[in-house]
Amino acid sequence: MRLLLFSAVLASSAVYAQSPADTMDTPRDLPPDTEVIDVQLLRSVYQVEEGAFPLAMTIANETAYPVYWSASPVMLGGTLLTDADTRPAVRLAITQAATLGTTYLAKRLVNRPRPYAAVDGIDARDRQHQGDEVFDPYSFPSGHTSSAFAVATSLSASYPKWYVIAPAMTWATAVGVSRVWLGVHYPSDVLVGAGLGAGTAILIHLLLPDDEDDLNLDGASAPIVRVAIPL
Repeated sequence: MRLLLFSAVLASSAVYAQSPADTMDTPRDLPPDTEVIDVQLLRSVYQVEEGAFPLAMTIANETAYPVYWSASPVMLGGTLLTDADTRPAVRLAITQAATLGTTYLAKRLVNRPRPYAAVDGIDARDRQHQGDEVFDPYSFPSGHTSSAFAVATSLSASYPKWYVIAPAMTWATAVGVSRVWLGVHYPSDVLVGAGLGAGTAILIHLLLPDDEDDLNLDGASAPIVRVAIPL
């Protein structure tokens, strides 16, 4: 749990410093400091085309939203069928909703154009960004990454075992890297998205803990809210 908290704080501390030039609609118009740091990192990942890396990135990207949208229903259904504690599933659903809303709001506030629309030599490898009409033209923060880390961190906090944490975090990290390789996000978009998703998951876990004793204040027990869904 401490490792998850440390990771979220570290990622959140790297929030991208937005300059007035970032909000301009004119493509190819990025501030010099962005060109030096963010775009150089973008190019270094984007240019990797050897071995199994492209296939791994494609798989990670294609599994992001299917896992995201199915995680809560599958988890809730499993707990109801086995009469297990429903709080992990409820935490996950709340985390997903909060992350989705916060990411959407941030995108509309920042209005940062995607790399393929603003950086020379970068094209969109993601088929959803290759047509004339793009559903989401804004880059900051990465919605795929925030969603992936919301799911991975929520599961890791609810089930703090290595065989849950390791694959969950590996998958979420691969999703984030894939968004850079596909040319649809800058590294800073991914970093902040990871911090947003992980931070939201940890906050919800702290507000809705498993141990009822965690809610005791000065010997007084706070009421426990239980969620029951009849079949």
